[in-house]
Amino acid sequence: MQLPERSKRFEWNFNTLVVIGGISFATLANVAVASIAWNDTKRDIQDIQDKLKSETDRGIKADIDLNKAVADIAPLTFQTTRALEGVAENKKGIEASNARIDRVVEALGGKLDTAIESINKVATRVEVLSSKLDDAQTRANKTLWRTPVVRP
Repeated sequence: MQLPERSKRFEWNFNTLVVIGGISFATLANVAVASIAWNDTKRDIQDIQDKLKSETDRGIKADIDLNKAVADIAPLTFQTTRALEGVAENKKGIEASNARIDRVVEALGGKLDTAIESINKVATRVEVLSSKLDDAQTRANKTLWRTPVVRP
């Protein structure tokens, strides 16, 4: 039994349909991918625009804050001058406290000198007593009777 031959016309038509279908599918896939990429690109552009707007708003707010700070500088200079005047008025009090500190330092210096002299006297007494003890021990060693060593 022999199979009937297929017509060339059908083969050509079938191959043509497969090629056209493949090209159509590839085109649709490309369109789908391009639309997804286009949506992502639009979303990225919108994010960048939002960031730029927020940065601009923050810059404007910083300028406003700077203007407020410049307006506050004048009262600060007044406070600085007032502080300098207060220091000048309090100069006598500072001089009096310096004099008190000088008296305390002089008193401590005198007491420190006295303490150093006392410590030196004690050290001298200790040295004298130590030398007396050494002398006493050497005299005791001279009178010690020693047994001669005899070897067997």
